[in-house]
Amino acid sequence: MAKRAQTFRPTIFKLMQTEDKYTAASGLATIMEVFDDSPLAKGFKEALPKRSTLNGRSGGSYRLGLIQVNSIIYGHDALEDLEEFRGDPLLEEALRGEVSTPKTLGDFLRSFESEHIEKMNGYLSRMSRSIRAQLCEVLPKEYRPKKELVIDIDSTSHVQHGKKMEGCEYNYKSEWGLFSEVAFDDMGLCHGMRLAPGNTKPGTGSVGLIEQSFSGMKFRDEKYFRADSAYCWKEPLSTLIRLGVTFAVGANDATTRWRDGMSEITSWVEWKYSVADYEKAAKRNRTLPKMELGRFYWSPPWAESLRLPIVVKRTWKEPEQYGMLELPGEWKYHAVVTNFNLFHRSLQEVMEFYQKRGNAERYIREEKYGYDLKHFPCLKLMANEAYANLVMVAHNILRWVAIVERPHKPHFSKKLRRRYIYIPGRVIKHARQLVLKIPVRYYEEVMRLKPGLRFNPTPSAFASGYA
Repeated sequence: MAKRAQTFRPTIFKLMQTEDKYTAASGLATIMEVFDDSPLAKGFKEALPKRSTLNGRSGGSYRLGLIQVNSIIYGHDALEDLEEFRGDPLLEEALRGEVSTPKTLGDFLRSFESEHIEKMNGYLSRMSRSIRAQLCEVLPKEYRPKKELVIDIDSTSHVQHGKKMEGCEYNYKSEWGLFSEVAFDDMGLCHGMRLAPGNTKPGTGSVGLIEQSFSGMKFRDEKYFRADSAYCWKEPLSTLIRLGVTFAVGANDATTRWRDGMSEITSWVEWKYSVADYEKAAKRNRTLPKMELGRFYWSPPWAESLRLPIVVKRTWKEPEQYGMLELPGEWKYHAVVTNFNLFHRSLQEVMEFYQKRGNAERYIREEKYGYDLKHFPCLKLMANEAYANLVMVAHNILRWVAIVERPHKPHFSKKLRRRYIYIPGRVIKHARQLVLKIPVRYYEEVMRLKPGLRFNPTPSAFASGYA
């Protein structure tokens, strides 16, 4: 007689109450400890609104700032998510009291004025350069940040659905929402962010971001800038030239008339593909397109004595068949205005440098999807800008962790949270001392990471001209 097939059933557990104190966010204790012990904490405190504008029971602006940054690091999408922190034994001990309510944090964000936004943006730049200096001390030589600073600025829209949110307007894509511009360096650290009404023209706030990103640097210091054609106009370009920044900016035809100037190009240089390019194309069963480079010089109408090179790349697009219709092959053109010395750099080097600005778009996607800057929590525009700046502080902290943990290919926030933030733990008191017990595998990873996040006893990062 055939046996009856066994069906799988999961084990059933009996539920019991316990008075033990457990937390699901043990990693936040390490983040707070490292940040508070570092020279980064002082500038953060100074950028926040003064205590007198806040609820007397809040514990002060620094405590509220830490609560908000920790909430963002943890992955909360709204102020209401702070309720998840209330009653957490770890956070109550670390913050010396109950976590503030969402209403208190909302009042805190609304207490920011324009002077605090300016200070917070300045702090972001100093914070990023300080972390870069610290990374130079702790990373293996091949992964250390380069001495020169490379800044990419890009803008994006933030589609909103609320009708009463201040600053929401329709942009040129007919999207209802807000607008931001943000500056990232080549390590993915944020040097500043501006939030503006949704109908703001891209590039409008770039001068302030440029000056802030390169503040404290001498004219002869090696520094670079990349951006798309929205930043190809008088104010950004003249500011870059005044500060001694080497730049590669997408050429705007309305500003430069570069399509008319192409008639001055008398010779084209063939694009040289690397062995890696050919191998990658072979794996994908693709043929690399024919590309050529040329250049001519442009004299801006606002400084006719200047002659800035415009590097043009043309890519041959093969003929295509659409049913009975055959489209002929044609050249596709893209141009970049630059002040690179073309005696020392080839046209291809300039174009390859410019093309790396696409990294900024990756970090913008991270801010939207990793930190939910697709949505803003307040009705007041300045409060939302304050929130966005605190998001970028959280981004810089997690980016710092990511680079120290895996310098050759840093993870983004989603993976970092699973590995270093969402750590289960038990809070106990023993011999008048608080102890946080966590699983062995998490303990070993955290203990390996902590030394890499320490600044030297002398805060050399702030004392070396970065502050």
